[in-house]
Amino acid sequence: MQKLNSMVLLLLFSFLANAEQSYPAPLVKESLLLDVAVGDVAVAVGERGHVLIKSSTDDFAQVIVPTTTTLTAVTLVEQQIWAVGHDATILHSPDGGSTWQVQMHAPEMERPFLDVLFFDSQHGIAIGAYGLFYRTLDGGNSWSAQRHAAFLDPYDREYLEQIRQEDEAFYQQELNSILPHLNRVKRLDEDTLLLAGEAGLLAISTDKGNNWERLDVNYTGSFFDVTQLESGLMVAAGLRGNVFVSDDGEQWDYVKTCNTATINSIIEYNDAVYFIGNNGFKVKATLPISTSDYDPYAAPINCEPAAGISVSQTDSKSALLNAAMINGQLFVTAADGIYSLSLD
Repeated sequence: MQKLNSMVLLLLFSFLANAEQSYPAPLVKESLLLDVAVGDVAVAVGERGHVLIKSSTDDFAQVIVPTTTTLTAVTLVEQQIWAVGHDATILHSPDGGSTWQVQMHAPEMERPFLDVLFFDSQHGIAIGAYGLFYRTLDGGNSWSAQRHAAFLDPYDREYLEQIRQEDEAFYQQELNSILPHLNRVKRLDEDTLLLAGEAGLLAISTDKGNNWERLDVNYTGSFFDVTQLESGLMVAAGLRGNVFVSDDGEQWDYVKTCNTATINSIIEYNDAVYFIGNNGFKVKATLPISTSDYDPYAAPINCEPAAGISVSQTDSKSALLNAAMINGQLFVTAADGIYSLSLD
C-alpha cells in the first residue's frame, strides 16, 4: 500500500510539475497570436503560452515554454528574448528560444502585462493594465514596481495631490486604483520613449521611462499604438479607427479615414503609413498625411476620407494585431495565426 501511495504521489507531482508548461498544438500557426518581434531570430507569441520561433529561412515552429498563460508581447536583444502576458507573467530565454525561465508570475494581481521593451540585455521595462509598470536593471532576475501619476489627466492628479497632503498610504492606494491601462511603448532614441494607453493617454519620457509627461490630445478613447515616422512626425491610433498626428507632441491633428474598426498597429512602409486592425481592416495613408477637423459626433454615413487615404479588408476578416518585417516580407500576427500580408 505504501508503495502504491508513493507511486500515486509521484504521478501527481509529475502532473503538477508539467501542468504549467505549454503543449504542442498541431494548428498553432493558425491560433490567436498577439505579437511578433525580430532580433537574431523572429518570435511570435499568443494564447495558451504559444511561442513560435523562426530562424533564418526556416518556417515558424513552436517551442515549449513553462506557462499556459496568454502571452501578449515579446521583445529581443540579440539572442535574448522576453515575453510578457496575463497573470503578470514575464518569461525569458537567454539562447534564442531554446530554453525558458519564468521571471515573474503574479496571478493574484489580476493584471496582464501588455508590452515589454529592453534598452539592452540588462535594462528593461514591462507595462500593462491599470498602470502596471515594472523595471529591471539585471536582465529580469529582479523586477521592481513603479507608479507614474503623470499618466493621469490633470484633474485626477489634482485630486490625488490633495489626498497626498493628508495621507500618503491612501494616496498610493488611490493611485494604484485609477491609473489607466498602458497599451504600447515605443523607443524613439537612446533615452526617449513614447507611450500609448487608455482614456486618451499619450506620454513622452526623455530618461528611459523614469519620468513622464502626458501629452495633450483632444481625445478620450484608448490608443493602442504610437510611433514616430522617419520624418519625425508622431502618429497615434486606436479605438474605433481614430488616428492623430503631431509634429511636436503639443499640437495633435486628426486624420479622417472613415474607418471605424479599432486600429492595433502602425506600420511605415515605403512612402506610406499603414494601420492594421480589427475585422481585417487595413488603412493606407500616403505621405505627407492629410489632416482634418476632429468631430467626435460626426455620423459615418457619407463620410469622405482625407486625401491619400484608402481602406481595404482581408478575405478572412480576422483581427490583425501586430506586424514585423522578416527577410523582406511583412508578417502579421492575427486572430487566425501568423502569415505574410500584402499591404497594397
